[in-house]
Amino acid sequence: MTKHDVTPPQQPARRFTVAADGTTKGDDGASGGLAASLRYACRVAGQLEFLTGAGDLEWVSTVSSTTVTARVGWTLAREVTLSAEVEAGEPRASKEFTVVGGADVHAALGHCMQRVRQLLGTHWSAVITGDKRVVGAAVPQSGSGVLDSMAALPEVGVRALAVLGALEERYRETCVLLDYQRGTMLVAAIGDHALYAFADKLDARVVSEVVDEVRAILVPAQVADADTIATGQEAIDPVEPVETPPVAAPVPVQPAGMRFRAAQPRTSRWGRRRD
Repeated sequence: MTKHDVTPPQQPARRFTVAADGTTKGDDGASGGLAASLRYACRVAGQLEFLTGAGDLEWVSTVSSTTVTARVGWTLAREVTLSAEVEAGEPRASKEFTVVGGADVHAALGHCMQRVRQLLGTHWSAVITGDKRVVGAAVPQSGSGVLDSMAALPEVGVRALAVLGALEERYRETCVLLDYQRGTMLVAAIGDHALYAFADKLDARVVSEVVDEVRAILVPAQVADADTIATGQEAIDPVEPVETPPVAAPVPVQPAGMRFRAAQPRTSRWGRRRD
């Protein structure tokens, strides 16, 4: 008797490119919507060089049942170019955790920041609410960059929220990974809020388990009620919109001094330069 393979054939990956002027070639599977959203997300994420000294954004990848992987380029005029691939896979089952109740939201946030640092080896991590308040953070305990790191957390967090807002949930179910010249930033949705962290290098498999654990511990409604932590920046700057697709969030204006300081060669205060 002949045995037939009943496994459905795997769909080939869709590929597309985005030129500096926004022109798209190829198939993103969303009639150009994904290409426009991804371009915006990269423009927002690329601004972190001016805040953190992380270097240029080089790659964007998502951990999801439908994954997006994009090689990012920059023109001399700081316009973004993309070469991207979209691939559908099997849905990932979230790891289950037993959460002991009783801890208040601030204790839960502190525990999550500690776990992120321990398991991912991050230089810093934070949680920002949907209304742009940093409610949890872990930064280096000493060194000249501590105050700068804390002061930049709100503005970095606003961009983390914008990256999540630009991409449909199906593309970033677990998280988004942003690879810069000097490290990788993790961005993951916690309800309407965001967990974001920076490390020299991140393993997507470990990241997935850590995100599952944080989501199991943090209740989005409680996170929304958490107190704002002191970061050295009392308020986020006024908003200046960037040319974006309708789903994208506005981007705040950056202080000129902080922006142009990044043009000088230096080691990132957010982490060591990777070999």
